[in-house]
Amino acid sequence: MQAGDLYIYNLSDNQAKFDTLTIQEGRFLYRGEVSEVTPYVLIFPNGMEQVIFVGPGEDLRYEATANDLKNYVVNGSDENKLMNKFRQETYTQNPSLTKGTARTYIKDNPSSPVAIYLLDKYFVQDEEAGNEEFADLLKTIKAKHPHNHYLLNIESKAASAEKSTVGKKLSDITLTQKNRKTIKLWHRQKDYNLIAFWATWMPNAYDLLWKIRRSHDGYKEKGILRIVAVSLDVEQYRWEDAIRPDSLGGIEHYCDGMGFESKAVKTLGIDEVPCYLLTDKNHTVLEKSNDVGKLEETLKKHLQPKKVP
Repeated sequence: MQAGDLYIYNLSDNQAKFDTLTIQEGRFLYRGEVSEVTPYVLIFPNGMEQVIFVGPGEDLRYEATANDLKNYVVNGSDENKLMNKFRQETYTQNPSLTKGTARTYIKDNPSSPVAIYLLDKYFVQDEEAGNEEFADLLKTIKAKHPHNHYLLNIESKAASAEKSTVGKKLSDITLTQKNRKTIKLWHRQKDYNLIAFWATWMPNAYDLLWKIRRSHDGYKEKGILRIVAVSLDVEQYRWEDAIRPDSLGGIEHYCDGMGFESKAVKTLGIDEVPCYLLTDKNHTVLEKSNDVGKLEETLKKHLQPKKVP
């Protein structure tokens, strides 16, 4: 990648904003101030995310190739060397094995900030923040990092995620329309409500939109499914271009341009995209998932009448 723009944000700051990095002649330079080892995330145009650990006074060197972004290397600190090792070890592993490897790294390296990141990515983001194993891992890490900002934010995020777990009644939130007017989520509803959180920078953004449109077409005659799509884009024009095929109505699209800083997102404890929630007419969460491939299966499970033997 010789030229282009990337996004970068600070994982340890719950008010973090996206900065833009400009690549020229295959290089970029980013300077900032940190008081502790801090994980920063790079987001590429194809939605690929990469984590880099930055400590006070450190000068790091990052190397990657455009055709193999997953296999990147960061040199200049022990944290990044450990993360390089984790990536190499899990490069060909399936998600289940990768999670097991993350568990081992956390237990073997609780003093490293890498353990905090792995706890977030493979337990909080995988919606396992409420189980006993998460609590044990958190306790082990917190003993080594009692005042770490990122870890404190993870605790808060895990508590917030509980607000939209299966069986919970979903709170009302304020959504922003294309004309910048606001409206409440529960201003209208049907027997079932699908609320999908997404962004154009996601790798599978258009696959999700296609499945949402297909779902709308499949259930519109029954009149039982309402679809609400909430974008976390910060660049309004990208969102508007993506939703243009839905201009005739049917699917409700919203975006306030605040990304993960959106109050609606924080209220429901959404910390990654894609993520979709299916509720009943009483706003009770029936399903919560980030697996786009299972969306149609999820809808069939709840919306299709059961056959009487």
